[in-house]
Amino acid sequence: MIGKLDNILVVSLQGIGDLLLTTPLLHGIKKAFPMAKLYILTFNANKDILSGNSDVDEIITFDYKNKSNILKVLTLLFDLRKRRFDLSVCPYPSGLRSAFIGYLSGARERFGQRLSLFKNYRWVFTNQTPITEVKHAVLMNLDFLRLLGIDFKDVDTRIVFNLNDEDKKFASEFLRDNNVEDKDLLIAVHAGGGRYTIAYRNWSAERFARVCDGLVERFKAKVILIGGKDDEMIVKRVISMMRQKPISAVKKASLKQTAVLIQRVKLLICNNSAPMHIAAALGTPTVSIFGSVDPRIHRPWGEGHIVLRKTLECSPCYYPTLRDTLKETKLKNRWFGRKFKCKTGDYSCLTSVSIEDVLNATKTILKIKKL
Repeated sequence: MIGKLDNILVVSLQGIGDLLLTTPLLHGIKKAFPMAKLYILTFNANKDILSGNSDVDEIITFDYKNKSNILKVLTLLFDLRKRRFDLSVCPYPSGLRSAFIGYLSGARERFGQRLSLFKNYRWVFTNQTPITEVKHAVLMNLDFLRLLGIDFKDVDTRIVFNLNDEDKKFASEFLRDNNVEDKDLLIAVHAGGGRYTIAYRNWSAERFARVCDGLVERFKAKVILIGGKDDEMIVKRVISMMRQKPISAVKKASLKQTAVLIQRVKLLICNNSAPMHIAAALGTPTVSIFGSVDPRIHRPWGEGHIVLRKTLECSPCYYPTLRDTLKETKLKNRWFGRKFKCKTGDYSCLTSVSIEDVLNATKTILKIKKL
């Protein structure tokens, strides 16, 4: 028996998209234990993802740049222990860092996944969810509800992302200042992705440039390029190779403001990235380009999306946490320590997705939306 739960901690020290995919789990926990206080520990850069989320009582943030600062880490742990958590949960994807924070928080019950990663550290958890198949991250997270005796068939599994009026006002003014009218076909493009995963997640800037030109010339669309500061360099390259002139919102809009822009467009074209998951949460269709990463885990959640990928004998193969847990993933992965490398050396699963593939997928979605 779990016993009474007054204070619950969810540890999500991963990316923006990963945090967003925990929101159905958070909703399920709060619905089952409405009187409990639900805390989320995440990085500072992620906090806006959960702002305004009624399921979350408090967001505890930690600066990523302090992850190796012993004093800062000890201060965090001291703060967590003061709150006397009854339960800590490490949702997908979690590593040893999150597992030990959950353990050192002092939580009476500690949930994690039954990964090979934790085979020598099972004692940090009091219970683990079994891993028997490759499935979407949302579903892996919802498995934690079973440990609490909750049937998640009764839980709203939609991703939650809240927008405020101030950010909506910014988006309206930004589009007006860039001569975008309601009648215009507005399509967003996100050419960026993770800084450390460019080789196996990001399509080339040249191809994005050709796609953007095709959107203007074939569909008479207005193209808006979105992204954060880490995407500035690749977006500059895209713009420099384009024949047409796009609208750029890169570094001009906050995360929430960018989300409103995503909500306003008819379609988002992107790599596997946080904006893809934001679009899915807001009901905006996506055309996403996948390579090594398994779309069964990371595809946009919900209907109305097209995932482009080329099926090769060796793909998908990128499983950061599942790589030694399931036979299927263990056979396909190619890791040297913590560094991932393509088995064939050319990432052809990603580079084989063509410009025409993307433009044809765009046409399909626009037809469905009767534009």
